[in-house]
Amino acid sequence: MTMVVKNKILVVAGNLSHLDQFVIHGFFKELSESADVLLALQQSEVESQRWANLPSEFKDSFLKVVPYKYGSKSKSTGSQLGEASTFRFRKLASGYQTRTRNKYFIGLQIPDHWMTIQGAAAIFKNFSEIRSRTIKEFPSFVRGLKIFFWIWSRRATNRIFSDCNLAEIAITESPDAILILMQRQAGFVVAAINSGSKSQIPTMLIPVKWDNASSKSPLIKKPTRMLVYNQQLVEVCSRMHGMPAKSVIPVGSVEVGAQRSTELTAGAKNLVLIGSTSNSSSSEPWLNCVSKVLTRSDALVNSFSGQVIWRPYPTADSKSLQFMNNFIESQSKIELDQDIKSGISHRAQGISFSVISSAYFKYCELLNSALVVVSEGTSAIVDSRARGIPVIVPAFKKDAVIGSQWCNLTGYEHLQGLHTTKGVFIAEDEEQLTRLLVDFLDNPRRISPDNSGENIFVDHRSYAQRVLDAVSDVLAEKLAVQKTS
Repeated sequence: MTMVVKNKILVVAGNLSHLDQFVIHGFFKELSESADVLLALQQSEVESQRWANLPSEFKDSFLKVVPYKYGSKSKSTGSQLGEASTFRFRKLASGYQTRTRNKYFIGLQIPDHWMTIQGAAAIFKNFSEIRSRTIKEFPSFVRGLKIFFWIWSRRATNRIFSDCNLAEIAITESPDAILILMQRQAGFVVAAINSGSKSQIPTMLIPVKWDNASSKSPLIKKPTRMLVYNQQLVEVCSRMHGMPAKSVIPVGSVEVGAQRSTELTAGAKNLVLIGSTSNSSSSEPWLNCVSKVLTRSDALVNSFSGQVIWRPYPTADSKSLQFMNNFIESQSKIELDQDIKSGISHRAQGISFSVISSAYFKYCELLNSALVVVSEGTSAIVDSRARGIPVIVPAFKKDAVIGSQWCNLTGYEHLQGLHTTKGVFIAEDEEQLTRLLVDFLDNPRRISPDNSGENIFVDHRSYAQRVLDAVSDVLAEKLAVQKTS
């Protein structure tokens, strides 16, 4: 009888929040059925109460849990490296240019076309605040200058390696592949990729959210493979991170499964409104438009009997919270999502896993109850379209300011594909938003997702199997290289 030898995969995570969605969807459990899975987690997280409260079946998915050293020097230097590299390589992508511009101008009502007379007047009006932001960003700007970056970045990466012992763990555990969960380029990400390179172990980088691969910062160290949400991001990430296109693999999202129902059910009767920014007041123009549609005295109001639920971005900002409460008090048709009202979200950090899990399934119920979703640029668009729910993106073009939805839609490359995504409709003004709302509330329907993988990636395989297939491919490639050598 031939004994099947399992590959050994070392999963590296920076904190427990990176694991939440993977735990909820049984990713590690399924992964462990085909491979020996080890988890490398920073020491402080392993010793936390949140770790102790995680489900035992999750912990049993791992052959071993290996705590790693991740000192403050490595953390702070990793953050500095990410900020400096955004300045250094901002010309590689409109997303980096948008991110850099936002550092100085976001929230100040400066026109999207800021190099105009109107833009100059708005900048002059906010000169004091912009000067403060410029002083704050000056160290990152200087580190990102070409003449300094080459030298400084090498010193910075060496500082990270000396304060994070992932290279030692790679040698001791000797995995076949290293799987790294990334929210942004951090010290542990740099150290994990470097540990694989030094030990000739393939590294696979998984951005844990839709935009993490294309809007945060260029990678200083390149993984063997980057596993992204969809086909559209392959070209984007290949160019932005200086990786061959064949090394960027679309695998979808752990939250978007192959067996999700796309049928319009009797339970689908609500209008769901999703916000994307911690400044909830920026949503006011399109929210007011929705409110006008709902209070019209025509047949639409009489035929639509569902709830209108607003789920803004979860935030603790007092001004944003005040706007939420004031806006809801002025509305007779729109209500605030109960979890957001309580400061809870399946994307939140610092709350228990059981609360995160509960919030996630309530979020799923909310989407499943929707006739149509009106969403700013969030992953709720991907989640909704995977269910066949039509999505309206309110991105008003007229008088758009830096940080507005129109600015983000044109500036961030992970959002630009929405213009050609089946079932996603861009409302560039109130008239278009009104027309689309009336259409979908008056004639409810589902629109099957385009499963070509261009923007919504779903196929017959589970997410874990797609990742395992990517691991198998890179190990086969490594073996072929060894044979030819």
